[in-house]
Amino acid sequence: MAKRTKEISSPVTASGQRDFVQIAIDYAQAAVDDTDRKRFGKWVRLAAKRFLDDLKRAKAKGNPFTFDAWHAVDACDFIEKLPHVEGTWDTENVVMHPSHILFVVNLFGFRNPDGTRRFTTALFAVARKNAKSFLCSAILLYCFCCEDENGPQVISAATTGSQARIVFNVAKRIVEKLGDLREHFMLEPFANAIARYANGGTFKPINAKASTQDGLNPSHCGIDEIHAHKNHDLLNVLKSAAGARRNPLFLYTTTEGYESPGPWGEIRYFAKQLLQGLVEADHFLAIYFAVDDEDKDAGMPADEDFDETKWIKANPLMEVNPLLMKEIRKEAVEAKSMPGRHAEFKIKRLNRPSAAAGAWVNLVKWRACTGAVDLEWLQQHPCWGGLDLASTSDLTSFRLVWNVNGTLYTAGWRFVPGAAVKGRTERGLVPYQAWVQAGYLIESGAEVTDYDAVELCILAAKRRFNIQMIGYDAWNAKQLAQKLQAADVPLQEFIQGPKSYHPAMQALELAYIGGHLAHGNDPVLNWCASNLIARTDQNMNTAPDKKKAPEKIDDMVALLMAIGVMQSAAPATGGTLDEYLSDQ
Repeated sequence: MAKRTKEISSPVTASGQRDFVQIAIDYAQAAVDDTDRKRFGKWVRLAAKRFLDDLKRAKAKGNPFTFDAWHAVDACDFIEKLPHVEGTWDTENVVMHPSHILFVVNLFGFRNPDGTRRFTTALFAVARKNAKSFLCSAILLYCFCCEDENGPQVISAATTGSQARIVFNVAKRIVEKLGDLREHFMLEPFANAIARYANGGTFKPINAKASTQDGLNPSHCGIDEIHAHKNHDLLNVLKSAAGARRNPLFLYTTTEGYESPGPWGEIRYFAKQLLQGLVEADHFLAIYFAVDDEDKDAGMPADEDFDETKWIKANPLMEVNPLLMKEIRKEAVEAKSMPGRHAEFKIKRLNRPSAAAGAWVNLVKWRACTGAVDLEWLQQHPCWGGLDLASTSDLTSFRLVWNVNGTLYTAGWRFVPGAAVKGRTERGLVPYQAWVQAGYLIESGAEVTDYDAVELCILAAKRRFNIQMIGYDAWNAKQLAQKLQAADVPLQEFIQGPKSYHPAMQALELAYIGGHLAHGNDPVLNWCASNLIARTDQNMNTAPDKKKAPEKIDDMVALLMAIGVMQSAAPATGGTLDEYLSDQ
């Protein structure tokens, strides 16, 4: 955690112990105050702000969680009593860097009303050689010894046995080295497991093949280098097996990797949406150290790969470990002249994803359009609709749009089958269950969406609102379209391509950037907006790109189709689109 070099000044308590909570607060405040992003990247600054905001939330009456400094300090104190088991160090025991203290204080300090941890999933992403594997081992060992779990099964999991043993072997060597620890907690290390006789617990490594064995009931899972997993199989098995645990923990520690169909892309994307406030997930902790990519919303350019002053954003231990700087400099020399090494350098030393498509929506501007959508008032005005039935196994969207005095108002109804709600809830990444309970999603059907419910919703909307036309994607909608047309619902097929979508995307962009959109801060629409990526044809016309979108965009597609059919009602006067919209 801290190597033989200069020390960071640390506040101490009256007893002389390091004041871990204050260290975490000071580090978080320094990140928030670093508005020029000289030392801290965007995602750490957002994580720090979330921590400071949560400390304030925790004091409020009726808040779903509290902050208990004792639990935070106990975990930090336990870790700093552990010895180094690799390398040469100035101190006999570990001295945590503030970046690690911030993570540990977050993880163990916030508590639910029943005393369990608030966070049951945690991500610590950082460039290589920043002690993330040791941090994972230390946290799992603390949980194994100090959390009140009956028969804990602590698991170090990976796709291969050798990878799984990296975290396990560190914990095993610590137990072998500390006789007092073994005696106090009744621990015994074996070649492939650590036993805890006091409560029947085990700590062991498993790989993807071993994960299919009977008897798995994990209480705490450490998954080091989650980016290396090529599919979701191992994670799905562990998640389902941990269902009976009262206070589970899924701990992901990783450096970036090349894009793959495994779970890392989904986890990373969710973590970034969480830090931006686009989704709410009080169970999920995320701290992500990386150099900055271009941030169009904030008007910030991307950090240069070979700017040494920026490397600390992905390598927080650089400020206490000059050897780390030397290692990165050596790799930078090779990366400048060899393209293959350059890609590896960006991923492993700067913690940059190997590929990332740019989002279409400026989220700063979008968030400003949270005006109320009064459906009673809007009944007197004409409206247009969009219907996206692209996915029977996940999200289906029906959305209306009104143009009143130059402002676009929109409201939507979204449908999901029960299987999608269950799957999303188990993975813990998108709050479908919470959205269903809040009325933002309508659960309809078991394995696939029940289109009868969609039909009834549209018929009810026809009776209530002055619907002029509904645009729809003909794919997968033939039968429903026939039934709606038989009920005199005005329908118009919306051709799926850049030529059709481009005018609608221009109109929506003009509206939300100019502050002439009211979406009522709808969380499902906000989520889909953040996921939207555009594709461009040879004539520079744009359309939503469902293939490249990292997550669902169906609600935004429905909105764009609604705007598109509204545009088709514009008189052919030769005026511009924005002129027509402002005249409505």
